[in-house]
Amino acid sequence: MSTDTSRAADPQLEVERDLHDEPLLPRGQRRLTAGDLLRRVYAFFYNKRVGLLLILAMCFLTLLGVLVVQAPDGVRDNPQQWASFLDSVRPRYRGLTDPMGALGVFTIFSSIWFRVTTILLALSILACTLHRIPLLWRNATQPHIHVRDAFFTHARVRDTVRMDAAPAEALAEIEAGLKKQRFRLTADDRGPGLSVYADRNRFMPFGTAVAHLAFIVILLGVFVTSSTGFVDSSFPVTVGSRADVGHDTGLTVEARSFSDTYYPDGRPSDYAADLALYRGGQQVAEQIVRVNSPLRYDGVTFNQAYFGIAAEMAITDASGRELYRQGVPLDSQTQDEKHVFGKFIVPGQNLEIYIVSPASGQVDDDIAAGQMRVEVYQIDSTTPLAAQVINQGQATKIGDLTYTFARERQFTGLMVSRDPGAIWVWIGLGLLLVGICATMFLRHHRIWVRVTEDADGGSLVRAGSPDRYDYTFDHRFHDFFGSLGEPVAEQAEERGARDA
Repeated sequence: MSTDTSRAADPQLEVERDLHDEPLLPRGQRRLTAGDLLRRVYAFFYNKRVGLLLILAMCFLTLLGVLVVQAPDGVRDNPQQWASFLDSVRPRYRGLTDPMGALGVFTIFSSIWFRVTTILLALSILACTLHRIPLLWRNATQPHIHVRDAFFTHARVRDTVRMDAAPAEALAEIEAGLKKQRFRLTADDRGPGLSVYADRNRFMPFGTAVAHLAFIVILLGVFVTSSTGFVDSSFPVTVGSRADVGHDTGLTVEARSFSDTYYPDGRPSDYAADLALYRGGQQVAEQIVRVNSPLRYDGVTFNQAYFGIAAEMAITDASGRELYRQGVPLDSQTQDEKHVFGKFIVPGQNLEIYIVSPASGQVDDDIAAGQMRVEVYQIDSTTPLAAQVINQGQATKIGDLTYTFARERQFTGLMVSRDPGAIWVWIGLGLLLVGICATMFLRHHRIWVRVTEDADGGSLVRAGSPDRYDYTFDHRFHDFFGSLGEPVAEQAEERGARDA
């Protein structure tokens, strides 16, 4: 039987003994100390079943976030936008829409479920890492150098050869060869015969702990981003106007100009926006932003994503007071893809206005060139109060207000994001790469060697290793010990089988 005696006490078992081996006192006399509580918490998070359940929960939530339509960042905090989003997905999810919204399914990556699962999984990985580090340290600094004779019969990798030299000379030759292969040698004086323990890359098993630490750092990055970051994938800004970024950034972005160029076949070759950032009325940054050249300021990134047509609209009340003047990006498309539209809310009027135009390459007999259709809705209503096609430059009264379509403009569509956890994710990925390389390519190799005198006055050399399958190590092991002398009958048969 195998006698690899790496039988260090299992910390998990020790924890369980500490928890359960003490005599039970009557209920009124029991006291839960801080140490008891800490051990119970540790035992809970170290439990492999708990870890597996947390991994499955994280996979389920991530899959849910991929398969289910997710609301844009910031929509959940705006009642009007949230109601509009729920209405947009209601045809798909029907009666489940409101319960899914209440449970955070449409905002899964910022939900309490995802954050709590992330924290618990990080604690579970941390507990497993802390459990393993002492064992790894003992194996690296205090290896078990003595094995029984039976080990050399049952070791996964083994070889037995006869050498003509005396045991001391044979061992010296073996040690010299192992040193050339960068093995660390430790003599075993317990006998029988002359024994030596050899290993190399003894600290490389810590690669698993580094990999575990990497996952913790990555989860930290994910948690930080989900808690304090945001991604606004659709942030249109009309050229010549400003828009508040929101998300507690205090930033306002202005699109000064926009240019686009095309290939002969009509595909866009380049498009760039001249952006300026303001905070507190003061300009803080400016840059020409292209697809692969974003503007970054104070942790917020502005990427050029798309572009299109905007309608510059003006609205006045019956007294002639201007209520609204701004470019309205037509950045949404109807389900039949025949029309594009944009919407805005008239300040102080409880009205939501839709501006509709034919999509690029589409023709609508009711909306000619130089015209826009204006649809007036009461907020939170799906039935229009009025709808009318208006001409460019012509003031048109609809209800109690006067609408003017001043001109067409371009808008630049930006993706605005703040990802404070990105640096931690990158650090975690780096640590993960280090851990994988240490574990997979710089494996810890161990060899036990025993040399005894044989009946002919020579030496019998037995070597073995319990290490997991590693073709390169196995090949070098057999080549080295096979070159020392003649194999015994059993080993000769095994070597022939390997060569075949």
